[in-house]
Amino acid sequence: MSTTEPRRGSLAERVTARQGELSSSERRVARYLADHPDEVVFASAEELGRLTGTSDATVIRTVKSLGYAGLPSLKELLRESLRTRLAPAGRLARSLDEYGSEPKGLLTRVLEDHVHLLEEARRTIDPEEFARAVRLMGGARETVVYGLGGLGTLAEYLVTRLSRMRHRARVARSSGYLLADDLLALSGEDVLVVIAHTNVAPETAVALDHAKRVGAPVVLITDNLAEALADDVEAAISAPIGKTGTFSSQAATLAVLEALILAVAAGDREQATEAMTLLNQLRDELHGLPSTAAGAADAPPRRPRRRR
Repeated sequence: MSTTEPRRGSLAERVTARQGELSSSERRVARYLADHPDEVVFASAEELGRLTGTSDATVIRTVKSLGYAGLPSLKELLRESLRTRLAPAGRLARSLDEYGSEPKGLLTRVLEDHVHLLEEARRTIDPEEFARAVRLMGGARETVVYGLGGLGTLAEYLVTRLSRMRHRARVARSSGYLLADDLLALSGEDVLVVIAHTNVAPETAVALDHAKRVGAPVVLITDNLAEALADDVEAAISAPIGKTGTFSSQAATLAVLEALILAVAAGDREQATEAMTLLNQLRDELHGLPSTAAGAADAPPRRPRRRR
C-alpha cells in the first residue's frame, strides 16, 4: 500500500474517490476490481485485462493509480478482507442472489446477512471517528441531518429520536431548489450530519459546500464515500450497506444512528432523562390517563368540553 495515501480507504472508497482521475479504460478496470474483489484475489494481471477488455499494463497502472504499491499488495489486502468477511458465515455474499421467494428461507438468509453486515461494521467503523462525531453533535447549537431520497427517512428518524431528548435537531431532505430553504439557517454553531452512501448528488455537493462556507462541521455516515469526501468532512463513519445487485441493507446504518442517539444522550444524561419522563407524561395524558408530573394533584380539574 502506498505510504502517501491520506487515509486507509477501502477499495470501493478509493474507486469512488479517484474515478475522475482515471481514463475510461482505467475506470472500467477499477469498477471491476471494486465489484468483484473475490475474483481479483485469484486472478493475474493478464486475466483481469482479458475480463475487462483492456490489458495487463492497464490493470497494473489502475491499481497504482488507486494508491496501491502493486497488484500483489492489493490482492493481499483483499485476501485478508475475504477471510474477515467470510469466516463466520461462509460465502454468504455469493448466495444473496439466490434467496428465492420461499418466505421462511428468505427471512433466514436476510437475517443472516444483516448479522454479517453488523459484524463487518465493527471492522469498518473507526471508533475515533465515531467519538469525534458525538463530540461535534453534543457541542452543536443544532444538528441538521441531511438525507436525499429514501435516506431522508433515516434522517427524519435520527432527528425524531434526538428531539425527544431535547437535543435541538431538524431534517434537511428536500431535493432541487427546495433544499435551499433547509440549508438557509445553517451556521458555524451547527453540525451537518450527511447520510450518503455511494454517490454524491448535486444537492449533496451544494450542502457540503455551504457547510464549509459557513463553518459548520460535517459528520458523514456512508458506505464508500469516506475517502472521496475526506476533505469536506470532520468525521466519517463507514457502515456497509451490502449491495447485491439492486438490493442493499440499512442495518448497519441504523445501528450507527442508534449508537449516536445513545451517545448524545449519555453526554447530557439528566436532560435526556427529564425529556423522556415528560414525553411519557404527555403520552399518558393523551391517552386520558392521570398525570404523574409533580404538582399535578394540586392542579384544578379540567372543565369538560362542550359538545357542538
